[in-house]
Amino acid sequence: MKTKKWTPVSAVVMAMSAFTSPRTFAVPGNGNGNSGTTPTIPSSPLGDIIAHPTVVQTGTRPSLTWNILYPSNLSGTNSPVLINPPGSLIPNTTVYATVQMVGNGVTACSTVRDPLTHNVDVRLSLNRGSYSQIFYGTQANVVPSKQLYIKKMTANQTLDFGASYVINGASTPFYTSLSSNLQVVSLVNGATVPTTFSLYQSSNLKSYLRPYLDSTGKVKIGPLSVLVLMELGSNNRSATCFDLQDVVLLVTFSTTHPNNGHGNNLDGVDSSNPGNGHGGPNGMVDPSGGVDDEIR
Repeated sequence: MKTKKWTPVSAVVMAMSAFTSPRTFAVPGNGNGNSGTTPTIPSSPLGDIIAHPTVVQTGTRPSLTWNILYPSNLSGTNSPVLINPPGSLIPNTTVYATVQMVGNGVTACSTVRDPLTHNVDVRLSLNRGSYSQIFYGTQANVVPSKQLYIKKMTANQTLDFGASYVINGASTPFYTSLSSNLQVVSLVNGATVPTTFSLYQSSNLKSYLRPYLDSTGKVKIGPLSVLVLMELGSNNRSATCFDLQDVVLLVTFSTTHPNNGHGNNLDGVDSSNPGNGHGGPNGMVDPSGGVDDEIR
């Protein structure tokens, strides 16, 4: 009696290795009850491939079922988030917004420039409400990987940003993304920084902004991210010191909760693990410390 030869569907296995299911994005947790899941709006095609049966007789073919999730971005006609110029961010679906500080260093139009001595006060406004502080300090206080703010936003809500800095004990004018003078702008991948000179070729280009520009000066970030640039030291757009890099923020959107791994809300009190000495931003009390960011 001859036995039938059965072979595994190696081609299918190879094909499956080229795709990752959008349902299997989990990464190891951190011990604080955080899932560590990553965004499921993809920057490259993702999906499933299912073969039935998984083992077939030589000379026969299995049935394949494909499920592909194509990329999204913030510059297409079906963008999940719109930018109302110069800088208001408005989602058209439910998303989570995460804000990180890339860097800050105020330079004013004067012969004396010492950006490290100026504290900047960075704030945001949700849905045209009052502005809440998310950062206060100098470049020395910046931790680019720290998530300063995580918020679930629904369609047509708005997210705006603003900042000022302190000099000689007094605060300078507070500029926001609602202003029409381009003091605060929001840029997507591939956009050009709207300065009157080639910022990427300037000797004054800050080291923290350089990695976010390509060799032609265009913004180089993820397809679901926004680079928020602020000019605080001048309101003269034709001046070379109007370089839109006094404060640089990175805002990233996702459809799943981008837990920061510490239970922080406005990056302060660890609501999921209280009593462990976790303080607010720059030692202040977290304004939303009573709301756990792990709650979906």
